[in-house]
Amino acid sequence: MKTKHLKSTLAVVTATLTLVLFNNFDFFSWHKPVSPSIEGVSEASRVSHAKELLGRGYFGSDAQKIEGRKSLNYMIYSKVQANLAPQWKGHARSITRTVIAESAKYHMDPVFVLAVIKTESKFNPLTVGRYGEIGLMQVKPDTAEWIAKKFKIGWNGKKTLQNPEANIKIGLAYMNYLRTKFNGKSVRYVSAYNMGPGNMFRLIAKNVKPVEYNSRVMKNYHAFYSNLAARSTVTTVAAN
Repeated sequence: MKTKHLKSTLAVVTATLTLVLFNNFDFFSWHKPVSPSIEGVSEASRVSHAKELLGRGYFGSDAQKIEGRKSLNYMIYSKVQANLAPQWKGHARSITRTVIAESAKYHMDPVFVLAVIKTESKFNPLTVGRYGEIGLMQVKPDTAEWIAKKFKIGWNGKKTLQNPEANIKIGLAYMNYLRTKFNGKSVRYVSAYNMGPGNMFRLIAKNVKPVEYNSRVMKNYHAFYSNLAARSTVTTVAAN
């Protein structure tokens, strides 16, 4: 009789403790969405490229304010997810991972890559430009084929550019090529991405500084960083 009573008491206590733990702690998390595994951002590359893009304007900028934020990879993921159309949201993780990996490969700021994508295609992987440019980074098929062969990137005709990840790899390889060709002068290589290196060299010969396209990219760049810095502040305050 005593044994039976003891077992009943233990059962009640166990059930009560389980209920308390369930309601007050995070032991049970299957009801919460799980963030996808995404590699971290190369902070050294991000900061170095941000300084190249912003010059003296880097100091005190939103790009500087988020230095050392380990959650930047997930913040970038959230931006990609938010900007993609519903039918493409399933690609958010692979697109984010490609942006981060290829940015690190070429020592670029992944937020800059998001700004270029926003400027070029508004994150539409299937959009086609006026001159036949395709995909997220709006690369022409003939340029893409040449870059793919030069950088040993898989190429299966222009349909390759409709694959978001392949498009980003080719687009960033091309940006890297232009960056080298114009000695890291950001206004020149960013503008050349839009108008072509030949036209850029002609403007240089005339001592004309291109403004329009670079300004659009940098406007999106600043907007992304402003939002990321604001989110980072909110997250820090909440954590404290």
